[in-house]
Amino acid sequence: MAVVISADSACDLFPDWYRKRRVALVPLYITAGGRTGRDMFDIGPDDLFPPGSGKAALPKTSAPPPLDFFELFRRCAERGDSVVHFAMNSRFSSSFQNAAIAAQEFRNVFVVDTRTLSSAEGLLALRAADRRDAGASAQEIFDAARRDCERVRAYILLDSLDYARRGGRASLLQAFGANLLKLRPCLLLNTAGSLSVAKKFRGNFAQVCREYARFILSRPGTDPGRAFVTTTGMDRPLFDEIVGMVRASGKFREVFTSRAGCTMTVHAGPGALVIFYLGEEPPDRPPVFNTFL
Repeated sequence: MAVVISADSACDLFPDWYRKRRVALVPLYITAGGRTGRDMFDIGPDDLFPPGSGKAALPKTSAPPPLDFFELFRRCAERGDSVVHFAMNSRFSSSFQNAAIAAQEFRNVFVVDTRTLSSAEGLLALRAADRRDAGASAQEIFDAARRDCERVRAYILLDSLDYARRGGRASLLQAFGANLLKLRPCLLLNTAGSLSVAKKFRGNFAQVCREYARFILSRPGTDPGRAFVTTTGMDRPLFDEIVGMVRASGKFREVFTSRAGCTMTVHAGPGALVIFYLGEEPPDRPPVFNTFL
């Protein structure tokens, strides 16, 4: 009996991390430009805000229905496999709830509310894949993943608050104040799944990205394993520069990059930058299969 690691498409293990590490994906659905399709399989982030779209209706995301999860879990159960599934923040989407509904029909299907999204969710799924490959059981992977969720660090640098406001995640007053003062907000998505403003930067976007990277790299209590540097579509040379800063810092053994899929892009807008990582393991808790992480 094998252990299958799965996630919804908000994990942003694109373009090929999910294939390399054998993470099964259940896509969310995206409605943009008058059509609806599967996140990253039918509609990609470049389709969301085409040139000239201006203030057109904001694209919308919707969770996979329970049936989509049921079909994956059924195929695994027929092979005798267990499943550990990673779902995006339940405060943002019903993806976790729908996966949990489907899981009730099966034994040995475990659903994790990551309380995060994008490559932070992907980071958790990759750690689960490490544990699977090391021979851990589904129960062991699930228990370790829930502890890992408490260690996720997600500081999201937005180029603008406009998209968060239009999506209902920032008030008009907050957006007006940020735009008036030419501030670029850095939002903290905490381990309870709530957003707050962690820091405000001022200046042109390239300068702010460098300041943001230095801010993240100066944070104490960082796990030295992996980090993801993820963007929703910023200038490539600038992105490469930020990735270089993170790698040169020596704080992480592995630094991966990702272009965020539609879900993150809809909520954050184009141009967002995030460095996702984990906080260090609490000293009173022995590491779980940490040799591979």
